[in-house]
Amino acid sequence: MGLDGDFEVGVDRRPGWLVVRPHGELDIATVEALRRSLAAREGDEGLALDLRGLGFLDTSGLQLVLETFRRARTEDWELVVVRGPRSVQRVFEIAGLEDMLPFADAAPGDDATHG
Repeated sequence: MGLDGDFEVGVDRRPGWLVVRPHGELDIATVEALRRSLAAREGDEGLALDLRGLGFLDTSGLQLVLETFRRARTEDWELVVVRGPRSVQRVFEIAGLEDMLPFADAAPGDDATHG
C-alpha cells in the first residue's frame, strides 16, 4: 500500500473539462483522495482522468475508474481516461477493460508539444 504522503492529485480546469491527474500509487490508502477530486466536476463539464503519473494501480483504484465510467454513462457526461504507464495499463488489460473504457493518449487541451 502507498503512503498518503507519496500521493498527490493535480486538478486543472479547461474550457468544458475538469482534468484530474493522480500522481504516485493509487491503492486502498489513496483512493478516497482521488474520489474527492473527481467529485469536483461541475454541471455538464467533461472529466479527463490522466493516469500518466501513476506508478501503481490496485483493484480499489480500478474500481473507482469503473464507478466513474458508469456514472458518466448514467449521467450523460463525457469521460476520457488518459493511458498510464505500461504497469498501470496492464491492470486494465488483465481485467478485460482495455476495450471498454474511453482511453486516450492525452487529455483534452493538452499541448501536443508537451507529451
